[in-house]
Amino acid sequence: MRQKSTALLPLALAAMCLSTGYAWADEVKDLEEELALTIEDATPSKAGSVQFNGGMRYQRMRPQPGEGRNEWQFTPRLQFGLTQDFQASVSTPYRIGDAPGTSQGEFRLEGLYRLNRETESMPSFAVDAGVEQPYGANRGGTEALVKGIMTKSLGTAPENARRAQLHVNVVARHNFNPDPLERRDRYLAGAALSHQVSERWLVAGSLFREQQREASQTLNMGELGARWKLSDKVILSGALGHGFSGPVRNRFLVGMQRSLD
Repeated sequence: MRQKSTALLPLALAAMCLSTGYAWADEVKDLEEELALTIEDATPSKAGSVQFNGGMRYQRMRPQPGEGRNEWQFTPRLQFGLTQDFQASVSTPYRIGDAPGTSQGEFRLEGLYRLNRETESMPSFAVDAGVEQPYGANRGGTEALVKGIMTKSLGTAPENARRAQLHVNVVARHNFNPDPLERRDRYLAGAALSHQVSERWLVAGSLFREQQREASQTLNMGELGARWKLSDKVILSGALGHGFSGPVRNRFLVGMQRSLD
């Protein structure tokens, strides 16, 4: 019974957010984690904003003896722009399916601080820090994370033209109480290129390497995605990913951003 109640946490948060009125969404050029790519940019949410981000991720795992291959993850997230350079967020991803690591999720609390704004010669840098508390079946130890983020516009462009951007993420995680088969320390490192091709469309691609919680698993993946500005208030996103090595063979993500009053 307890397992079923924890599975309802993400759905309850999503329902609460979708029943609320909404205002302005963030810019279509801004990359949010898993909206559409794993890699994000160094731009925080606008000061005073409250935003709901909802994402669904499907992963087709590589075959393992005696294990399933299908994983679905649902991630509701509330994001608060507290100042011009700082945002906080709370999310409750939960996974279902027959693959390892399903019927469980995490409660995540994070804060992102932008250290500086981009200039012609200097990239924009940001630091993200947070904590993840697993819940559900076979949950692991609590993890803390620190992420360094860099964003830099590339080349030169005519007036009013949109420049491509390079984004680099490096993440370090520490597990305070790892299970026997979990890593105590792990990392993610990756980069993405994004280009806003019109007022409503952004296309992007990424490559990253991520050590998994399981001590024997490391994922190397490439992703291609897009963001579409449905209206001044809603942005939709989607991406396809392929794992060159590691537990995940293919990945599909869809998401929505909706600002709240």
